[in-house]
Formats: sequence, C-alpha cells, structure tokens
Amino acid sequence: MLPAYRPGANTQDGAAELERPIFDARDVPPGAAPAPLMAATPALAYADFVAAVKDALRDIHSPDLLSRNPLLFHGICNLSKSAGPQELKTLLCETVGALFGNARDEKLRRVLELTYFQPALKQEVVAHRLALSFGTYRRHLSTARDRLTRWLWASSRVAQAQSELPSARGTSTDGGELEGGKAMSPEVGEPTPPRLSLVVLPFINIGGTAEDDHFVDGITETLTTDLARCSGVSAISRSTALAYKDKPIDTRQIGRELGVRYVLEGSVQNAGERTRFNAQLVDAESGAHLWAERFDKRCTNLLDMQDEVTTRLAHEVHIELIAAESCRVAREHPDRLDSVDHTLHGWAAWYRHRSLESARQARRFFEAALRLDERNVDALLGLADTHMSEVNMYASDNRAGQIRTAEAAATKALTLAPDNANAHVTYGTVLYAMCAPEHALREFKLAIGLDGNLAIAHAYLGLMKFFLGRAGETRAHVEEAIRLSPRDPLLFRWHFFIGLADIYLGRVVRGIESMRKSVEINPNWGLSQFVLAGALALAGLLAEAAEVCAIARRLAPDFTIAKYRAEAISDNPVYLAQREYFDKGLRLAGVPEENQAADISADTRQAIAPRPSDKPA
Repeated sequence: MLPAYRPGANTQDGAAELERPIFDARDVPPGAAPAPLMAATPALAYADFVAAVKDALRDIHSPDLLSRNPLLFHGICNLSKSAGPQELKTLLCETVGALFGNARDEKLRRVLELTYFQPALKQEVVAHRLALSFGTYRRHLSTARDRLTRWLWASSRVAQAQSELPSARGTSTDGGELEGGKAMSPEVGEPTPPRLSLVVLPFINIGGTAEDDHFVDGITETLTTDLARCSGVSAISRSTALAYKDKPIDTRQIGRELGVRYVLEGSVQNAGERTRFNAQLVDAESGAHLWAERFDKRCTNLLDMQDEVTTRLAHEVHIELIAAESCRVAREHPDRLDSVDHTLHGWAAWYRHRSLESARQARRFFEAALRLDERNVDALLGLADTHMSEVNMYASDNRAGQIRTAEAAATKALTLAPDNANAHVTYGTVLYAMCAPEHALREFKLAIGLDGNLAIAHAYLGLMKFFLGRAGETRAHVEEAIRLSPRDPLLFRWHFFIGLADIYLGRVVRGIESMRKSVEINPNWGLSQFVLAGALALAGLLAEAAEVCAIARRLAPDFTIAKYRAEAISDNPVYLAQREYFDKGLRLAGVPEENQAADISADTRQAIAPRPSDKPA
C-alpha cells in the first residue's frame, strides 16, 4: 500500500516538484518496500489535496466520512478508484510508519499516531503524554502532516506521469534507453530537506590558544540553540555538527549527508582587547553564499559577549533564511503554495521593506496562509503585527476594526502557543493600541521572562514606560534592544522611540539626532518624518521643519494633530502634559490641525477600550 519512491525525472506538469524529491529513501525501513504503482489521476489542486489529507486523518475512524473523501474519488498513489475507506486508512497508517520510521523522526510519528490513529484522545492529552508543551506539540503536528502530505502528493504525481507514458515507446527493465534516446532509469533523487533546515558548523578558532577553544565551541553550541528556538527552524544538533570540526568543508556534501538546505560557518579571531567574529550562510544545494557578517567586540565578560554575539547572529540568520526560502518557494512551485509557504512569503515581504504598502502586502500572504491552516501561529502573529503596524503609525481608516481583528489573531496565537515569547509581544502591541499601556507592559515583561534576548520586547518595554509618564527610563530599554539586534529591521522604529522620549522630556536637540537616524534608516515611514518636523520646529529650524513636514504629508496624507490627539495611547497626566509641549511643535511645522478623526474620537476610543475579561490568562 505504500507510495513508491520518487524518481528524479521530470514531468511536464509539476516538474519542479519531481526534481526535488520529498522524502529520503534512507528513512524507509528495508522491509517496507513500496508496491508497484497503479494509474492515478490527482485532479485535485494542491490546496484541495492538503485539505483532503487533513480531513482523511481527522476522519480516519469514521468510514462513512472517509468514503466521501476526495482522495478516494480522484485516486492517490497506488490506490485505484475502486478503493474504499479501509484501503485509504491502511495507506495513511503504513505511509506514516514508513516515512517516519527512523529514530530521528520518532517523535513526529508518535505525534501523528496518537493524534489520529488512536481514537478519543484530545490534543492536550497527546501533548501531555509526549511530555511536550502544547505549542511544541502543535508545531510537530504541523511539520509531520506537511511532510506526509507532500510525500503523498509527489507520489501521486509520479504515478500519473508513469501511467501516461506511451507503451509503444517502451521501457527497458534493465535500465536501458527509450526509443528517443532518453534513459528511463528510475533513480531515486536526493531527499528534500525541511524548509528552514541548517547546520551550524563548528566555528574556527583563528590565531587563538587552546584555552580559546572552549569559548569558540560555546559560540557554536549557543548559536545552534538560539537558532533551534527560532520559529520554523530545524537545526542539526551540535554533537552531530562536531564531526566536521577541523575537516575540509564541502557545503554541498554536508547538506546531502545531514539533509539540510543551509550551512552556517564562521570563525572567531582573538586580537588582544578585541575579538572579531565572521559568519557566512551558504546554500547547501548550490554552495552559493547567501549572507555574510563581520563585526568586532571588545573583550569583556566572556559569557555576556557570547550571549550578545549569538543572539545577534541568530536573529539575522533567521531573517535571511526566511528570505532565501521565500525565493526558493517562488522559484520551485509558485502555483502550489501551502500555509507555510504563504507565511514565509509574508514575513519576507514584511522584513524586506517596512512601510504601509509592505504591511498590506504581507497581510495578504498571512490571510492566505490562515485560509489553509487557521491554527498557523506564525501567520496569526503576522496578521496581527501588520494590522498593528498600520494602527500604531496613525495610518488606519478603520482603527477599531483592525484592532478587533488583531486582538482575535493574537489571542488565538497565545492559546495555541502560550510559551511563545513573540506571541506575548504581539499581544502587547494590541493592548498598546487599545490604550492599555499597563497591561501591555506586563505582556512585554512576560516575553522577556520567556526569552531575555528578545530585542523587540525590550524596545516596547521602553515605549510603554514613555506612555506611562516614565520617559526618562525609555532610552535604557531601547538601547538594550539595539545592543541585542543592531541590524534589526525595526531599528528605525527603535531610534524613533528614543527620540520621541527625549523630545517629550524637552531634550529637543538630542531627540532630533535620534529622529534623523530613524528617517535615514527608513525614509518611508511617515510618522518619524512628522515627529522630526515637530522637533525641528521646536528647535527654531522652521524652514527645515516645513520641508520635512511636506515629505511626511506625502507619505501619510491622513495624519493630523487631531488624529494624533484622538488616538492617545495613555491618560497618564505626565505623558499628557509632555504631549501638549510637543503638539506646539507640530503646529509650528505646519501639520494639519483637524479632519474627521476629531469628530469620531469618542466613538473610536469606546470601540477599542480594553476588555480585561477577554484576555487569555
């Protein structure tokens, strides 16, 4: 009943998928050899195929429901159209046993078997039985189901291609050639590794002593751990990667041996008071360098330096992995995107260019992902983040509606992954938009408690203190975020936080310096342009303030002083008093005073008022 291995041949339809086999033949136990293929007609679109497999797993103990599953009507793998529910059930069970039969995938197999093949077990019970947090269990379930679906889909495509070959042209059972001179050898291609899979090779100790080896090995181990914690990343263990220490490196061979798409290599060079770090991300398939970073750090406390370096590298590498994988998806199968593919596209668009347009573009990808899998945590967080970016930059024309949508997405993400630090950050930004900075502050502290190196949580913690009348504490928190992630895509916004706090404290010249940095990093963000214009006006630079204001109005034509005041985040008296001073600068710079936002401010504030009883525990 098992689907056959995929050959490395192309077919006219779905060629890209057949060029990149879905599973590793080495994963299948010797006794589980596949049966010969029969004709199949996978007329289902890929998105429908994904849904059909998911429904079949869910309904595996209900023959009446299983008999109506589209997989039986269209035929998959070596199931004929006369197959029934029992044959489909057997196929799924045997395929799971073969595909996840090795020790490496034992947990994935157990997740599928306990979730679907044993009746009357709730998902929470399965997670508890496997000693997994519910969020980790859900990620394992999504990964396993995705691999199963892709294997079944690919096997069906091969079945169709082989059944459509004209018999008159003939095949040679001994591996000969067809009449047209094309070989028909069904060689098994290389396995397709997981999407964001990589190995961190042991960093090289350049010019250091043997005593430095411990520090360099610590960099490798901590970086592997940090990357493994990034959403969607599959990192080879350090103990496995250690086998390649002090050996000639062929990244393509390493990729094939370990089943990864990417290789991260690097070095540490000790030069007296300074230590230099080099890192390169390599495509394991082509050997091409995708990204490189080099920076120096002054030698201080070794553990602190190790944490800072690995946190910075892990964050930057994660962003680069998403960008690379998004390009790969667009190149290989743009017409058959699953939920994870859409999510990767969304984050790649969001990281690439932070603007109102990119937020809306990314949101469309996240919405498409959630239509395929409503429990996709990363897509839920992306949906909420892009809505909140538009709301919190005063660019929304449906503030209350966008906040409700973001709140629902963030709440669901927290329910699915309560230990996800990024989920707490996202929910904190929703509370911030709901004019509840005290509650938002708590969420950012919770996020830091879960991941002390999460830079964005430190930055928003500083911003909330600004709204609570404690602007003097903002800089320290935001500078910690910058230290942890000095090339973060949100760096422009963090300089904005610092500059805004300084301006409200009356440190206008210092605030202008930070605002200029924000504008230089991202000149397309209208809010930083407006605040810079107001600060320049307060400093007496009226001509420059007018020029900057004109640019800001082109970027955000709906922004007005009335809108800024109507959507005040906090009612803290210190904050409100400081804002009065800044509002004068906006007027001097020529920012428009009013529009319809002033008339609806009371209704808007009532619609978005926080509802503590609705918040997850």
